[in-house]
Amino acid sequence: MRFSRTLTARRGQIVHFEDLTAPSSSFRTRPSQKPRHIDTKRSEKPAKHPSFDPKATTFPVKWDVPGGVPIHLYTDDIDFGTKQQLINLSSSGIAVGFVAAMPDVHLGKGATIGSVFASRDYVCPNAVGVDIGCGMCAVPVQGLRRKDVSEKNLVHIQRGLRSSIPTGFESHGRSSAAMEATMKKLISTHLPTRWIRDTLSHRHTKQLGTLGGGNHFVELVYDEEDHVWMMLHSGSRNIGNVTAQHYDELAAKQCGKDRESLAYLRIQSEQGQQYLKDMTFCQAYAWENRRFMMDTFAEVVRKETGREALWEKMVNIHHNYCECEDCRYFDTQTKRWNEEKLWVTRKGATSAKAGQMGIIPGSMGTGSYIVRGKGNSESWQSCSHGAGRSMSRAAAFKNIDSRTFAQHMRSHGIVWDEDFADKVRDEAPMAYKDLNTVMQNQAFDQHEGLVKPAAETAALENG
Repeated sequence: MRFSRTLTARRGQIVHFEDLTAPSSSFRTRPSQKPRHIDTKRSEKPAKHPSFDPKATTFPVKWDVPGGVPIHLYTDDIDFGTKQQLINLSSSGIAVGFVAAMPDVHLGKGATIGSVFASRDYVCPNAVGVDIGCGMCAVPVQGLRRKDVSEKNLVHIQRGLRSSIPTGFESHGRSSAAMEATMKKLISTHLPTRWIRDTLSHRHTKQLGTLGGGNHFVELVYDEEDHVWMMLHSGSRNIGNVTAQHYDELAAKQCGKDRESLAYLRIQSEQGQQYLKDMTFCQAYAWENRRFMMDTFAEVVRKETGREALWEKMVNIHHNYCECEDCRYFDTQTKRWNEEKLWVTRKGATSAKAGQMGIIPGSMGTGSYIVRGKGNSESWQSCSHGAGRSMSRAAAFKNIDSRTFAQHMRSHGIVWDEDFADKVRDEAPMAYKDLNTVMQNQAFDQHEGLVKPAAETAALENG
């Protein structure tokens, strides 16, 4: 399949508010010419998402919202509900400069998934998300090539992962000395509030090194040069979820809004400071959770192939978080460029500072990208966190047939457990946007854009 849609929106194009409010199914710019297709010279390999043309698109499209800050949009595929949610954020008074909407943007709880904004004075728990510190981790395997891994190896690796990395609501049966030591270090380093310390239990220690559910995954993948990588997606498990809910309730009381909305906390308030402290703890917990799973993954691969992980090349990043950063933006009120420290919130978005490594996964079994950030200030130095949903979970269960899903995975040569196909139809590739399009929208120019792809991967095994 070749990608054949291009966009005519000019970089920096202004779209006025009245053009956004009509409840159309999506906001799309009109196709112009057929883009040049890049020959990947890999026709002998299993089919996967097509390579994108980095010259085919020009973004961001800028939305002018009366009474709010502009919206910088990196997609032409957006539904009415998501538009309205972005407009609500723009008009809320908490965002400074502009709101950026990533190429994978879609409707979320309270705040849009794939949104990035900066604030001087406010932090919004729902704009960080309920899985605080959710993110990606990838590590290459030293000297291991795709040709070195047989189907028998893949089956053994898949079984090893299923038996050693708990999923869903499961946790390890008991905590190891390493888990206990890590939890103690997390507490002593990040000094969470009394509320967190009272909430933490042995359960949370035993959840270090566990995957969770939803769109979290563990995959063995290979890149264009046939190098094999270990890759996974997970977050802060139960402690991140209960922390997000606790502070959303406090935020609703403080600002007089409903829960699960854009309820915010004043950063300088006691509760605002407490949230930032506990959020940072949950982010660190999520990072360690991914590292524990990657240690397990590496051991499974080592036992099966005899090859070691290249830990010095590990990429371990969040895409649901908030932190204080040096920012540069154009103030549409004063018509001046400003440089200041602001609190940047990314919900389903990846930091893409100049030279910073990131991971943009596709849907289940479709492959992923390792990317290098370009530090583009038009997106708050951010990029997408994945392909983004095109169907709600309910719609996916209603419309996707498990046999079609299983056949898709089989046709791509991916080793996985087909017995679970019916239970994870909401994670089928058909429920997500095309990763090729998402990448084209943020890597559209050698000098501009949000990221530069460092490696394109395809899946061998999904655990």
